[in-house]
Amino acid sequence: MEQVLHDTSLKMIDDFVAEGRQHFTFQQAQQKLGLSRSAVSNLLRRMRDTGLIDRVRYGHYAVRNFGVLGTPSVAEDIALAVGAAFSGVPHRMAYRTALDEHDLITHPARTIQVATASRIRATSLSTMPLRLVREPEASVLIGAFAYGESWLSDIERALLDAAARPKLVGGLATLAEAIAAANEVDVMKMTGYAKALGWEQAIRRIGSIADALEIGNLAGQLKPISPITADLDLEPGARRARTWRDSRWHMRWPIDVNELANVVNR
Repeated sequence: MEQVLHDTSLKMIDDFVAEGRQHFTFQQAQQKLGLSRSAVSNLLRRMRDTGLIDRVRYGHYAVRNFGVLGTPSVAEDIALAVGAAFSGVPHRMAYRTALDEHDLITHPARTIQVATASRIRATSLSTMPLRLVREPEASVLIGAFAYGESWLSDIERALLDAAARPKLVGGLATLAEAIAAANEVDVMKMTGYAKALGWEQAIRRIGSIADALEIGNLAGQLKPISPITADLDLEPGARRARTWRDSRWHMRWPIDVNELANVVNR
């Protein structure tokens, strides 16, 4: 009986892989096997226990590579785990997760951040916490590209995300670190995204930091999307007193320029 179950498991995995699938749902497994719900549940549990598959969230599974059997998919391939969990749902790996995947920050992201318009109840993927960032469906895939089994913000969208909502990436220092680490940024593409998203404030934050810190390929390159008529906080919600006002971008800095430069260059 055990051998039959093992053979059935391997055949299902082989079939999914042959179809180009690295992940599947409970319903797809039941349809493939033609067994009762309880029988499929039992088989999938055994497959999880032996490391053949990983359940990334309820009803969603990822196929394990044979060289890493038993390793949670999210530890080996975040895109595979996210793709399995959000199969058929418009989404993108975004914010701090995107900065991490682009190698723009020093400290790794401990929570997977996914932008989507859908309501997903999961709070974790395999062994890692999951945070959903709700966005209008029309904007979810702006600046996203296919990344393994998932979608990922490109560098320009990742920086805009971080500048629009600095708290989600770890604050002003993380935003400045990412801007300084991004060696190749398409200014026209970034500006186009900002216009499509209505994120003039994000462009102003990036421009102010790049100009003040004299960051190579961005210093002096960005322009306001529309005439600036009011001051803006560089770090939204910061409780620190303003130390400086940027005369070009009209940004209120809660930190001394040299202090932020030291954080970025340390």
